[in-house]
Amino acid sequence: MKGLLKKAMDILDIHSWVNKYSSVVTGCLIDNAYHYKSYWILKLRCREGVYIIKIEPGVRMHLSRSHPEEKDIDGFTRFLRSRIRDSRITSIKQPWWERIILFETSIHDKTLKHYVELLPRGQWIITDQSNKIVYASRFMEYRDRSIKPSEAYSPPPLKSPPPSDKYALLNVVKGGRDLVRTIISAWGIPGHIAEEAIHRAGLYGVKNKGVLEIPYQDLEKLVDEYRRIVNEASNGKGYLVYGDENKLEIYTSYEPRLFSEVYDKTVKPLDDINTAIDVYFTEYEAYLDYQARMEEITEKLREIEARIKRQEEIIAEYNNEIENIESILQTIYSNYHVVEEILECARETREKKGWEHIVEECNGVIEVRKDKGVIVVKLSEKTLELSIREDLSRQVIELERKRGELVRKTESAKKVLEEMHHQLNTISISMNTEEKTIRKPSPTFWYERFHWLFTRNGFLAIGGRDQSQNELVVRKYLGENDVFIHADIHGGSAVVLKSGGAHSLEDVVDASYLAACYSKAWKAGFSYIEVYWVPGRQVSKTPPPGEYLPRGAFMVYGSKNYLQVPLRLGIGVREYIDDIYGEYLKIVVGPQELVRSQAMAYVVITPGDKKPHDISKEIAGYLEEIILRQRGVKYKIPLSEIESKIPGSSDIMLVSTPLND
Repeated sequence: MKGLLKKAMDILDIHSWVNKYSSVVTGCLIDNAYHYKSYWILKLRCREGVYIIKIEPGVRMHLSRSHPEEKDIDGFTRFLRSRIRDSRITSIKQPWWERIILFETSIHDKTLKHYVELLPRGQWIITDQSNKIVYASRFMEYRDRSIKPSEAYSPPPLKSPPPSDKYALLNVVKGGRDLVRTIISAWGIPGHIAEEAIHRAGLYGVKNKGVLEIPYQDLEKLVDEYRRIVNEASNGKGYLVYGDENKLEIYTSYEPRLFSEVYDKTVKPLDDINTAIDVYFTEYEAYLDYQARMEEITEKLREIEARIKRQEEIIAEYNNEIENIESILQTIYSNYHVVEEILECARETREKKGWEHIVEECNGVIEVRKDKGVIVVKLSEKTLELSIREDLSRQVIELERKRGELVRKTESAKKVLEEMHHQLNTISISMNTEEKTIRKPSPTFWYERFHWLFTRNGFLAIGGRDQSQNELVVRKYLGENDVFIHADIHGGSAVVLKSGGAHSLEDVVDASYLAACYSKAWKAGFSYIEVYWVPGRQVSKTPPPGEYLPRGAFMVYGSKNYLQVPLRLGIGVREYIDDIYGEYLKIVVGPQELVRSQAMAYVVITPGDKKPHDISKEIAGYLEEIILRQRGVKYKIPLSEIESKIPGSSDIMLVSTPLND
């Protein structure tokens, strides 16, 4: 992930995104609001389906296929839930040629304006219809404006001339320093756009020359090329730019000829600017999370290393003291009688003549310390400090006691040091594991709101999670030549096999596991259940005359085909490699044979006693460990994704991988 060049959406990204998505987002209902770290998430219900939109002031605003596993609620989120939940987005636009998006929400004839500022220090500011501030992601007092309740909203000073005004663009570049830095500042655009315009105008070789050195007609050509780039961005297409080792470096809303022709980068064109934005910032978000975790681990590493260093110093101090005491004791033991005679001489001299005569009267005494009652004796090149108030034997016993205490302290300190080294090793392993841990969220597709699987022949099967989804699955997705599948029990998932009639019986069997396992039979503890299937044309929402069909119920006409399906559900981790989203993982389910053919690692569960949350933790642990052994890389598997696949209380019947089956 090294080399990500963009830290926020630029003005052309915003121009492109608003042009492309104003019609998509307008009319959507805001279902809910969430917060995660530095951004907020709005869940939208639109004509085309359910979307999530990420809003990060100062950075980005876009629809996203990925979302964090854990979300929270802060004060701003509470306000959003209280004031815009169930409201409708009525418009979205770029009100000025600036990095600001304005969208309006309306509920019960009350309209709110949302100014999402994507420039540095930008905020999400909500006003009423008269532009008076109601709430903001952060209340602040700036030099040029105030973000406070009841204040009139005003944007930051608008500095960038709009591309529609050719002569304004020309006028602001007539003076200044070198060409590239002048237009970056004067036009309010980032370096990569400035250099793109310069390159297209054929001025790349003189980009560092002063503006006054550039002929006027060349400046006109430069302005024209910039306006063409802006017009190109209006088409709503996106481009991903890859560098060394095929690492994503940047995205653009126009064809980045500079990167391909000058820097020899690989450019991947996309039909949709939002996909480019989402792919890039999903990668960037994962990179920032990784950096934060590594900084946290590094700080812990520094702390433990500092503690180890101090502990080693303490042990060294203890050892020095022990060596000194042992040296003193050795000298005393080797000269015991001599030391006793010196002490006796010192005592007699002190009594008869006084302290000041001890050095001259007693051989070996080199100093006296009257205040402490101590003499300093030199024997065998060793200096001893001895008390004349205590017997030599008592002094030896005290020295031995001190030595023993220091030995015990040293041993205890060494144990602490050993534990510190263990902690250091654990943290180092943690750092190494973190470097090999992949946490990037996978993209989410429309069918993942349902139970789903892809059969062995590649057909999609979807099943409702409740009565409302059962209704939706049949009404919206069941075609005449598709297959309708349901467990022969009241209460279960209505499953549609999207085959268009091209399926085999094996495909039906694969899809039938959704109907069987996500039925009441699982919670009832059955070992198997009968499942029936019919072509879609035999299913109707029209009841017989005089009868009523409740929500989620259907009429099935004609004969039914039956299968006996064991309640054994395979749950595995499948790796996908996508041209756009790169490598990502999905939790897949189905019969054991199907999951085994698709997954890197899997388990098989049956109805049992363990609650879904508890068994999800076990499954995640097994799958992560198996993949780590296989690949040498740890994939962090979202617990919630596994838990959403568990039909009810379960037991693990089998843990396996494709390699050892």
